Amino acid sequence: MPVALIALAAVIATAQPNLAKLVLKPGAVGTGYVLLSRSDGKGTAQRTLDLCGTKNYPSESLRSDRLQVDYLKQNSALGLSNEVVTYKDGGAAKAMREVAQHAQTCPSKPIAFEGQPPLVYHFTHIKDPKLLQGYVALRIDISGTIKGKSVQAVRFAVYQRFGNVLSGVYSYALGPGVSSATQQAFVLHAAEMSAKALRGSSGAGGLPA
Repeated sequence: MPVALIALAAVIATAQPNLAKLVLKPGAVGTGYVLLSRSDGKGTAQRTLDLCGTKNYPSESLRSDRLQVDYLKQNSALGLSNEVVTYKDGGAAKAMREVAQHAQTCPSKPIAFEGQPPLVYHFTHIKDPKLLQGYVALRIDISGTIKGKSVQAVRFAVYQRFGNVLSGVYSYALGPGVSSATQQAFVLHAAEMSAKALRGSSGAGGLPA
């Protein structure tokens, strides 16, 4: 292979994907949803992985770029967030292993995040054959006490990897009256759309393993 072609191939292999093109389009989330920027949504100053606390996530130091945005719809109690992150070689696969391990071994005891009261997080794995191989999809039941009042909430988180890119899709209810089945269908649809976006991307650093 000529030297020029070798150099071009090296540039293509190391090119970073455009994260703005990998985050979900509002229409992929659902009719009427709009994309909202976040003050902490760009760059790696904000951590990506905090499932079951913030310890034992060495892959955080392997991130090279990050973009996270939110999606809301007027008069809807379902909200969504999509986070796409690029890693140095091997970092995304490592991050997926760390998420899976934390979900498997998280103790059923209160966990306190910075500036928040301690709450109990219970993880249940959910399945969707339309997601990328090796995905981690979780229902997160949260319970505890805040300012003397008992609280309960259900959230969902879906992590997928394509090459050196990780996508996290997170859903939350903005108020009462949303069934967990409706919320689960909502987040899995968005995660399926994220899988399509990742599969169709160029420069993602290879195939999922």
